[in-house]
Amino acid sequence: MQQIRILGAPGTGKKTLIGNLMMSCGIGLSTMEKLQRNGIQKYDQISEFFSKENIPLSFETSSGAWEITETNDSDVLFYVLDASTNPEANTMDFKIAGDATTGILERCSRVILVVNKMDKVDWSAEQFQLIVSQATGEIQGTGIAIKKLATVAVSALHGNNIIQKSGDPMWRTLVQTLDLGSIL
Repeated sequence: MQQIRILGAPGTGKKTLIGNLMMSCGIGLSTMEKLQRNGIQKYDQISEFFSKENIPLSFETSSGAWEITETNDSDVLFYVLDASTNPEANTMDFKIAGDATTGILERCSRVILVVNKMDKVDWSAEQFQLIVSQATGEIQGTGIAIKKLATVAVSALHGNNIIQKSGDPMWRTLVQTLDLGSIL
């Protein structure tokens, strides 16, 4: 099973993204029934429920099984950014974040910048590029050479561009980007 680590500032939609990925990529019927019995109705509630029940945060795509993890040695890092805020609000100051975040970047062979909440900016390609440029500059400022860096625009709350395309038809979905990992 391949592992994904998710980082991002508070409020960027990390829990919503996790829940949407799990629901969109398929949760078993018995697990779905558990969610319903426990009143879990929002994407951002799924990861907390799974953690409480000791159920792995996992999903499958055409390239195989994936698990959301807290380990520093993950295969892929999702760096989640909020399209609806000022680009500076998204950036992670690596000097403040410290060696832990820098260490995760050093160990991870693939980084996917996930620009979330694109629906709030009407899928603006300009806003997307501004946020990506800011984040890329910050990562480059660490001196760490990322082997494979990809970008994706999504709206996790609405499920846009997670599995099915939304917004600019030139953008890949998050799952496509994850599955294309060997060539990115």
